Amino acid sequence: MATVNYPDVLGHVTGGARQNVNIAQVALATRPRVVRAGRAFEVILLVQNAGDSALDLKLTLHLPAHDAKRQRDRFMTKTARLIVNVKPAEVGYVVLPVATLADTAIGEGYKIAVDVDVQTLGKANRIRATDGGGKLDLTTITPTAREHIEALMGLSFSTAKTATIGRTTLETTFSVMSGSISKMTDFQPGWVSVATLRDFNDARLLLHRYGDLIKLKTLPQLKRDQVFAPLAAHTLEVFRAADYRLGESEANAIAKVMTLLLEYAAPIQNAHAGVSAGRYNIEALIQRDPLERIDAPDLPHWVRALLRLIDQDERAAQYPLKLLEKHLYDDLLRDAIDFCFAQVATATGENLGSASEQDDYREKLIAALKQETNEDTLNFSTVYLPLLAGSVLINELLLLEGEDPDALSRSLQAAIESRREQVTTGDLPTFNLMIDLLDRTAQRLGYRAHD
Repeated sequence: MATVNYPDVLGHVTGGARQNVNIAQVALATRPRVVRAGRAFEVILLVQNAGDSALDLKLTLHLPAHDAKRQRDRFMTKTARLIVNVKPAEVGYVVLPVATLADTAIGEGYKIAVDVDVQTLGKANRIRATDGGGKLDLTTITPTAREHIEALMGLSFSTAKTATIGRTTLETTFSVMSGSISKMTDFQPGWVSVATLRDFNDARLLLHRYGDLIKLKTLPQLKRDQVFAPLAAHTLEVFRAADYRLGESEANAIAKVMTLLLEYAAPIQNAHAGVSAGRYNIEALIQRDPLERIDAPDLPHWVRALLRLIDQDERAAQYPLKLLEKHLYDDLLRDAIDFCFAQVATATGENLGSASEQDDYREKLIAALKQETNEDTLNFSTVYLPLLAGSVLINELLLLEGEDPDALSRSLQAAIESRREQVTTGDLPTFNLMIDLLDRTAQRLGYRAHD
């Protein structure tokens, strides 16, 4: 079995130094390390949750009682105590602002300390080793997280502990140099999140953390009798809002493809062949420890989106039906477009463009539906290829209760005929392709497509 060891963000910043406090790993710094008298500075406590449970971090800041000239109360803070919540596997830092008076004595080796108390909010399993997590690859994280990490790497972190009984106290030093009167910087106390699991572009981590939750709470709900009707209704509304009105049969065809991909997430439960589900078979990915994989799996778009939502709030796993319309629809439609491209290319042998060209086509279609572009993207060809063409090919894999196998094909035939006047010269290849696919379906099912 693979050793669980998530990427070591804290160790990447500190060069490996850390202090373990319960399930958390911490290091202390000031920003800047050399402070001008009369200016404010920040005490920075870098925190890495090495467990898979949320935790509460309770901090108490201890300032120098006097300066180098024995003057008292030259260092002040409005926030000596702070409690922050840290999510499972999260990395971030606490900011505690400190002000200095203008007559603070110049000196080196001023000491500042922070008491650190860590309380887990559930049973915590270790996901980062006490001496450091896995190697961090900055190219695999989001740009925002990378910027946070690179900014922290310029600080000098300390993991030195002071001799205190019954608590963990970290200590660091800073210097004060002469200053001049200037506008006081208004540093804000609080928690700055550097990286959560959704900041890592490695699906293995999210699947390891939430795979069992999805299998238990999410996948059993993704069945045609629960998802098809809402998807069909929302598809009608999405295209209508983008000023391309679909007929009921056209919306149903698109919803069928999307429903099939959701059922493919747990194919055996939904009477599909695991081989047919291919990369959309999420249950198969979960059954194998994701961390045993050498490479990251190529997850469907909708699964990546769901995992990120769950990382924000684990309750999302229990309500996939509510998320489909508002939060997952665009990504599920992306998967449907990709899937239909592959189906049509296999069935017809046609060259439908390179992978990058298909990706660009997909994103332009999504942008048009979201009304994020002024381009005239929505037309017969872009709507019917690949989505409607693909739906003809998979229709018999997802029949609704009491539905005739030829019902969708017949209704699409009627829909195409009703759009004949909209078909331009440029649309003719797609129009003829649809007629050909419908004719093939009619022959296979034993009816005449043009009856």
